[in-house]
Amino acid sequence: MIRGLLIAIVLTLTLHASSQTVIRGIVINEFKEPVPGANVILNGGASGTVADHNGEFSFKDIPKDTHEIKASSLGYEMYADVIEADKEEVELTIEMKSSDYELAEVNVVRTRQNLARITNSQPVQHIPNDFIRDNMAGSLMQTLSSVPGVSSMDIGSGISKPVIRGMGYYRVVVAQNGIKHEGQQWNSHHGISVDQHSINNLEVIKGPASLKFGSDAIGGVINILPPDIPKEDGISGRFSVTGKSNNEWIGGNASLSGKNGDFYMHANITHNRFGDFKIPDTDYFVEPAPVSASEASHRVSIDDYVSNTAGEENALSFIGGVEKSWGESYIELSYHKSENGFFDWEGMNVEKIRKEHEESRHDINDPKQSIENYSINSNSKIDIGNNRLEIGLGYQYNLSQENSRLMDRTGNRKDDLEYYRSKDNLELELALHNLSANVTYSLRSINNHIFDFVINSQYHNHKHEGYSHILPDYNRLSTGVGIIHRYHLNDEWRINSGVRFDFHNFEMDEALNPDPDYGEAVFNPQFSKNFNGSSFALGANYTPHSNLLLRANIGKSYRVPSAYELGAYGLHRHEGRFERGDLNNKPEVAWQIDLGAEKRFNRLEVMVSPFANYFTRYLYLQPTAILRAEGQVYEYRQSEALLYGGEFMIDFDYSDNLNFQTGGEYVYALNLDNNSSLPFTPPFSILSQLTWMFNNSGEMFSNSRLSFEARKAAKQNQTVPNELDTPGYVSFNFTAQTDLNVGENKLNMLFRVNNIFDNRYYNHISFYRRLRIPEPGRDIELTVSYSF
Repeated sequence: MIRGLLIAIVLTLTLHASSQTVIRGIVINEFKEPVPGANVILNGGASGTVADHNGEFSFKDIPKDTHEIKASSLGYEMYADVIEADKEEVELTIEMKSSDYELAEVNVVRTRQNLARITNSQPVQHIPNDFIRDNMAGSLMQTLSSVPGVSSMDIGSGISKPVIRGMGYYRVVVAQNGIKHEGQQWNSHHGISVDQHSINNLEVIKGPASLKFGSDAIGGVINILPPDIPKEDGISGRFSVTGKSNNEWIGGNASLSGKNGDFYMHANITHNRFGDFKIPDTDYFVEPAPVSASEASHRVSIDDYVSNTAGEENALSFIGGVEKSWGESYIELSYHKSENGFFDWEGMNVEKIRKEHEESRHDINDPKQSIENYSINSNSKIDIGNNRLEIGLGYQYNLSQENSRLMDRTGNRKDDLEYYRSKDNLELELALHNLSANVTYSLRSINNHIFDFVINSQYHNHKHEGYSHILPDYNRLSTGVGIIHRYHLNDEWRINSGVRFDFHNFEMDEALNPDPDYGEAVFNPQFSKNFNGSSFALGANYTPHSNLLLRANIGKSYRVPSAYELGAYGLHRHEGRFERGDLNNKPEVAWQIDLGAEKRFNRLEVMVSPFANYFTRYLYLQPTAILRAEGQVYEYRQSEALLYGGEFMIDFDYSDNLNFQTGGEYVYALNLDNNSSLPFTPPFSILSQLTWMFNNSGEMFSNSRLSFEARKAAKQNQTVPNELDTPGYVSFNFTAQTDLNVGENKLNMLFRVNNIFDNRYYNHISFYRRLRIPEPGRDIELTVSYSF
């Protein structure tokens, strides 16, 4: 009897399986480019899914029958067809046509952004590789400063940090496919250890993204996405050489990609070397000191070059992966090293030291910094029916060393002085080990619903060494769990929501003063504390028709204080300031609202995105009027705060050849406790570009264009005591670019002139503003690259 029952069950399952089918496909446009984020539904919504970043989709366990299939995406006409699913597996190619108003050139650029702009209730801007190459500056953050809402906090030619909507440091996450990239974020002269040449594409999330990336993403995220998997077997690559006149920059990059069956790889190598940067006519600088102090008026002569700002960058990376029917997996290995000199504002007062710096524009003397970054990341996406499991693992080792002329103020540290002088004047060494694990299970088997169950965990181990002290040894363990829900209500409405809980444990070692006759006896007491918090968000996207998108998002975010905001104590030498944290600082809590509208007309697109952030306990670094022998004292404080503003963008195609773009950003940061401004807020700025695209009718040249760019920054007088006001400015740039067709390959030539008229202006959030040193002068750049 039991045997007969088993046979019946097996026959039933076999018959059921034989009556089911799998429908797989890809959504492309008329240029054969994938359309990520396209909505694909069967039988009026009985089953639905969203095409992935490669435009691919699948339906499993579908009855063998006749089905109606529809596909839709912003900027494309609705696709509808009837298919006969009479085999065990059905392969489809859905080709969508652009709406009439959509120009071909614009459409190709936007295909990848459709997924983000339709499905997210926050502003997410996709940055393709072409944008990075065409706007490439000395660092990734300087390159991204052309994006409305993104600013760059610069130190010279090769060091910069991101600022999104007026927030930076520990409020902005830089991630590599979801794995947080860590370093000494507190340090304005500790740049992001990422080779921008190796980036294929990335996304900029403006505003809180704590649900997915954790509490540090309270201000925004720069998420570096993995390179595309090659579509065909074979080898491709690119070589480039760049030269710049201002700082005598010379650099090169080589990249190689390949695929063989299910396996693929990407490799990249970069080397850049540059000298001291040149500034417009400037007679003097002043030492960093409180505005009210007498030192603030002490003028030191300066030449046309900012001495000892030369640097070097070297980078290697490799990605190896596999693409199977069950999903895909890859591992990424990368190494990045940068070495930069610091402008020696102290040494410029000593004639002997000044002459040493002025002997060569390319020497890197003390004070200087070296940063080495090693990372291993892996990512696996496993399809489980219609659902997906994604696992990301990462290890990063970041080593920062600073070398300066060392001094014993009291004579009590003779042995220490000799020891660290023998180690190349090692003033500070900071070693950070970072382990990360991200697990996301995406439940997609419920019609029109996607549930992402997220678990993130991260462990920091930090050690310090060197003659000076600024940050004690510490361990930090962070774990977060959350649920993100996306509901495709109908063709017009999408609802996004989520909730997350974070748990943090800090263990900070005691740090004693090695010279009891100078300063406080204890720099930092031993510290141990747990921080717990929660975040949530609710948003909606409304697309009544293909040329209008409205969105709104409200939520609460939470950020635990960083080790530096809690335990900093010491001289930030290059900045010329003594910084001090507070172990009593509490986690930040922010209530946020974000709105957005995108409207497309025949040849015109307009985007506006206002926002407001209310903080119950906003952490900020406050310049004080106290001047110690080491430098001006800056303290971490907390207050009730309000940050509001927005971005706008206009894109107008006057003709098939002439395009005009303009975008602007504004942030106002208010300390509600004393009704005053918050320090170091970027001013209102506008970036406009006029581009002429040639009709290359011959076979020799293609993609030729000329661009004129103007950047306007308003005066920033919303400052605090001991922070300088900054005058407004206008700077102009010019770009010419073309592709020379060499058989099936291309030789690209890019010629650019930055700051055409050699204008003298200041960046309000740059270190050099305090010294009254302007931004670099005219720079002529030539990049030649060969793609095969």
